[in-house]
Parts: sequence; C-alpha cells; structure tokens
Amino acid sequence: MTSISEIAKKAGVAKSTVSRVINHHPHVSDETRQKVMDLINELDYMPNQLARDLSRGKTQKIGVVIPHTQHPYFTQLINGLLDAAKASDYQLVMMPSDYDEELELSYLKQLKMEAIDALIFTSRAIRLDRIETYAKYGRIVVCEKLQGYPLLSSAYLDRYSSFVDAFSAMKARGLEHLVLLFSRDNESSATYQTALLAYHDVYGQQSTPYMVFGNIHDFNDGLHVSHELVNDDRIDGILATSDEVAAGLIKGYEEREKKIPYIIGQERLLVGQLLKLPTIDHKSYSLGKLAFKQALSETISQEVLVSEFLSQDS
Repeated sequence: MTSISEIAKKAGVAKSTVSRVINHHPHVSDETRQKVMDLINELDYMPNQLARDLSRGKTQKIGVVIPHTQHPYFTQLINGLLDAAKASDYQLVMMPSDYDEELELSYLKQLKMEAIDALIFTSRAIRLDRIETYAKYGRIVVCEKLQGYPLLSSAYLDRYSSFVDAFSAMKARGLEHLVLLFSRDNESSATYQTALLAYHDVYGQQSTPYMVFGNIHDFNDGLHVSHELVNDDRIDGILATSDEVAAGLIKGYEEREKKIPYIIGQERLLVGQLLKLPTIDHKSYSLGKLAFKQALSETISQEVLVSEFLSQDS
C-alpha cells in the first residue's frame, strides 16, 4: 500500500507538503499541488480517513439520537436528515435510545470524546440542563422549543395552532366524547402537553378528554385499541397518533360493523390520503433538513416550522 512518505519522496517534497495538498490547505504552489495530485492518482493512494479527520480536528460525523422508528414522525424526520446529509460532506451516525437516559448520556460523552462533531436529539428523556453542559464540546440541536438554554440550538414544530384547528373542527361537529391517542402520554412529551393545552383552550379548562391512551404507534396498535373502543357508543371523535393508526382504528370498527367516529390522523401519510382522512401535517421531513442545517451552523439559533391541520372538507 502506498504511503504518504513514498509520494513525498517521488515528488521531491516534504511529507507536510503532501499532507497540505491532501487536506486542501493553502500555501502550496499550483505546480507542486498538481505534481502531488498526479502521483496520488498514479499510485492510487487512499488517504487514511481517521488520520485526516484527526488532522482537521473534525470527524465529518453527526450523531442523531432517535428513540425508535415505530412512528412515522421519526421515519420522515430521518429521511429529511439523510437527504440533507447526502448533499454535504457529513455522515449521520444513528444512535437509538428508546428513551433510556443512560444511553443518551453515553452519546453526549461521544461528543465530548470528539467521536462526532455535533449531536441532534430528535426526542429525549434526559434533562435539558444536563444536555447543555456538553454544548462546549460541539453543536447540540434539540427538536423542541427551548426557554432558557442559550447554549443549545433548536429546530422545532409549533403544533399548537394545528391542534386548536383540529379540536375546533371536532367541536363544530358537536363532538363531546373524544379519545386522544399518543406515542407517549406523559409530561415529558411536548406533543402530549401541547395537545392537552389546545384541547382545554377549545373545550374549556374544566373539560377533560373522554379517554387518553399512550404507547400507540402503528396500524396494529390502532386495530388493537379499537377493540376496546368499539363497545362504547358514546365515543364520537378520535385524535389518532398518525394516519396509519387511524387506518387501524377504521379497520377495527369495520370488522365489528360499528359506526366509525370522526377520526383525525397525523403526519399526512399516503394511507391517510387514500382514505381521505382529515390529518395534521407536522412537516417532520422538513424538520429533519432544518435540524441538520443547524448542526452545521456556526451560530446558535431557534427555528420553527408550523404544523397544519388539513380538514379534507371539499
């Protein structure tokens, strides 16, 4: 295997000069640069990527903390990240967490050890103040709205107005017994908090959803929970976690030959378009591209995309 020393010897230059050519540094004459490049091509020299990364002080890698891919929000977000990465010189390192705080902490330590250049939290279990202590080691982007964390960047979705529009559509139809389905139904979920805030703003602070379920991710989850709902004729509206979950609900009601409540999906998936479901477009693909852009940015910033309720009313 050809070494950098051999190229330097054949070119009649120092090894440091060859290194500068490989790493596109200035202060090398055009003649010398061309001579070295010709030898690199002739001898089929492949620079050691790790050595190049160390010399640059960069790994060209961005870590992406992802809890799971069961929900289309995350798969679409990843697609946005991947497309943005393909147009750059950076690679993505997927870091599955399953909302395990110790795992998330280990990924922060990889940033500290310079195994990656930046870290994107698509969602998290670990506290923000703990995340912020690692911001001195590289850019950290979180996909949620921030208040009081000046060292972190954020790319987030403003879901509030779309939830208000969705619940307003339900209220306008006279629906009163609503079932709300979530991936996570706890206070650490920004989506859960925002949806409940919108619900109370539309239906009144003294109102409560008829039923709330968590850990609902896909078609089978929707089908399974429908078996619990079909026997309650008071249920007249359902906010599903996704269009896929909504399709599972519809399947369950049809199998039992029960009247299907008014169902709103989320994520604007193909299945929802085929079923002509009202849905909420959370623009997660665009969010992925935005988060990647922020991970490469020299400046800390907060940027927001606004979700949109699509009623499908003609």
